Amino acid sequence: VSTQSTWGGFWLVVQIQTSAMLGRKRGPAEPGEQFQQEWKKMEDSFGRLIDFVESGCTIRGPDWIRQNMEAYACVYNLCTKNEGNRASATSPAQMLYTRTKAMIEKYLSDRVTQQVAGKTGEDLLQRTYKHWEAHQLVVKWGRFMFRYLDDYYTKQQNIDNLRIMMLKCFNTAVFEKIKADLCSVLLSEVQKERDNIEINRAVMQEAIGLFVEMGMDSLVTFEKDFEAHFLKKTAEFYRRSAVCWMDEQGGNFNYLKRVEKALTDEHNRARNYLHGSSVSKVVGCVEQELLVSHHTRVLEDGDAGTEALLNEFKTEDLGRMYSLFKRIPSGLDPMANILRDFIKNEGKQLNKKFCGGDLDGNAYIDACLDLHDKYTQLFLKFFENAPIFHKARKEAYEVFMNDTLQPTKEGQGKITIPELLSTYCDNVMKNEKITPDELEDRLDKIVSIFSYVSDKDLFQEFYRKQMSKRLLISKTDNENERQLIAKLKMKMGAPYTSKLEGMIVDKGLSAETQKAFLDFCKNKSMELKIDFSAQVLTMGFWPAFKIEVFNMPEELSYHIGLFKLFYDKTTQSRLLKWVHSLGMATVAARFNKGPKEMLVSTYQACVLLMFNNRDTVVASDMIQELGLPMDEIRRTVHSLTFGKFPVLSKIHAEEKKTKTINEPDQFQVNVDFACPQRKFKIPNVIKTVGDPIEKTDENRRHVIEACLVRIMKSRKQLGHTELVGECIRQLSHYFKPDPKVIKKRIEDLITRQYLERSEEDRNLYRYLA
Repeated sequence: VSTQSTWGGFWLVVQIQTSAMLGRKRGPAEPGEQFQQEWKKMEDSFGRLIDFVESGCTIRGPDWIRQNMEAYACVYNLCTKNEGNRASATSPAQMLYTRTKAMIEKYLSDRVTQQVAGKTGEDLLQRTYKHWEAHQLVVKWGRFMFRYLDDYYTKQQNIDNLRIMMLKCFNTAVFEKIKADLCSVLLSEVQKERDNIEINRAVMQEAIGLFVEMGMDSLVTFEKDFEAHFLKKTAEFYRRSAVCWMDEQGGNFNYLKRVEKALTDEHNRARNYLHGSSVSKVVGCVEQELLVSHHTRVLEDGDAGTEALLNEFKTEDLGRMYSLFKRIPSGLDPMANILRDFIKNEGKQLNKKFCGGDLDGNAYIDACLDLHDKYTQLFLKFFENAPIFHKARKEAYEVFMNDTLQPTKEGQGKITIPELLSTYCDNVMKNEKITPDELEDRLDKIVSIFSYVSDKDLFQEFYRKQMSKRLLISKTDNENERQLIAKLKMKMGAPYTSKLEGMIVDKGLSAETQKAFLDFCKNKSMELKIDFSAQVLTMGFWPAFKIEVFNMPEELSYHIGLFKLFYDKTTQSRLLKWVHSLGMATVAARFNKGPKEMLVSTYQACVLLMFNNRDTVVASDMIQELGLPMDEIRRTVHSLTFGKFPVLSKIHAEEKKTKTINEPDQFQVNVDFACPQRKFKIPNVIKTVGDPIEKTDENRRHVIEACLVRIMKSRKQLGHTELVGECIRQLSHYFKPDPKVIKKRIEDLITRQYLERSEEDRNLYRYLA
């Protein structure tokens, strides 16, 4: 049978003989003699292969390729002829496999073992590298020559294929005799490289690859005979290095830089000439000796530890510390704890600094925001925004942001941070020069530190009070108000901002109501003598303002009557209560230096109108005619007489320098009043009913009672400790309930028969439906 094959660009015709050609019968032949002849050819071919490999593969050409094809045909003929000892079970393929193995062993014994035996140091490494590289070529070309044997015989007999068989031969004849010495040489070369001496990495890679290949598709040999020794030497080296690096001058400052370089070097070294499975083990070994073993000492070092770096705010060194210690389990926990204590101390120093004299609330909140932003940038750029550090900062801020500040200035009482934060928001909202982008950024920062405040309900009460004044008097942009409310809503939920949103809605509805009122007057042919507008507010949304009945001027009482008539006809079962202290009026006046328009409160306008028909007015007459208490008169007249725009003046010269106002005091128009502005606003103090702190404490009692009833309704029966703990857990996002207050509320609920004590256990409560 003639077959054609392409090899290396040449067409070869190989004659493969078979004993069953065209049914032709041959006479008996000597099987042993024929096998020996074919085997002799195979030995010659294998000898030429060895010469080819040892010559550096420089004799390759058409003859070389033809010889390999003939060797392949020879193997085919030997495997397909039914020759051998008929009396035995030995087949030609089996005989061929056995003789091939013996031939490989003889080649290794004669040409390799003698070359490497007894050699040491770099000589052993170079010779091993050379012969192992040559043997890999022998395996490659030998597998081609004996491919038919490998494809059919070894698979059918379930024995080692030719590659494994050749590797085992090398293992027995060479590797087992030199592996210990070779390992020592390799470790010496690694140490040279660690000492900054250049080595041949290609030779290292091949030599270490020998340990891998000798495992026969397993890493057991590599791990046992080389990797274990490598890891041991690595640990010993870096154990000594760590002590030296720390003890040398300036070692604490340079230690982490050295560790960073060592980890990079070992990682690259492992990737370059170790097996891929060793990379993580080597890096882990270095981390153990350089980081884990010296974890506490490095982080708490007085010169270069976490606190020292924070003191000088060395961000790059802090980033290096983070990137190294995040590698080890729980490596960042001590670092986060140090950061938490450091920020806590910074915050307490801020509190102490701003309490030393007159407390500037805006400057204090700005300092808190700057401190927060400082660490936000640190976390973002150098700590990969790791949650553990955000948690540490949160715990620190929750400590100093919930202190009650006591300024040292005489006469200034305690101030809560929720009040300062609310006042800061009030100033931001009133700032007309701030751009939309700046406002967005500022509000984000405000909400970020708002989340650290425990008494969020107290902030809500202060903010609602100040927001009401902005909406009714300052006329701030409602969109800005909605922007902050939306952020608070995302942080706290809809119930928290429902009243604030209701105030915004009331402002919108008031505009619609005013339009309807004007249409009503027009349709009824009712004339408006002045430009009158009323804002209708829902009592549940707005803070409680002081409602006072007083004797209004005719101009005001007429228009209030008209609006009441309109409102009664358009609504049902609604009662209007007039809050005159929130009203505003524009009053025109003529002074010696020109006419002016003054934007004043309702009470201020009523006082000024009294001077239309008289030159002087006594304070007692104001009380009698307007029907207002002395405190309100004193506050109103003081703003008109001693404020920024003194449109009135006291008459008695001997008392003119004092700013006190009593009932006998007489006042007159300050005809010489001068102001560069033609239109201006005279400020006045608006008083709300009740103190926000007292109002908050009252609301908390109701909230705690509702929470207790809700818990007991679902549990039916609960112990005292569990009930108090569950109540604190549910309300802690809103405020921190006092356990003593909770206990009082429980007693009150028992008195009102919402709960009862168990007769068997007095610390056990039951819910009464």
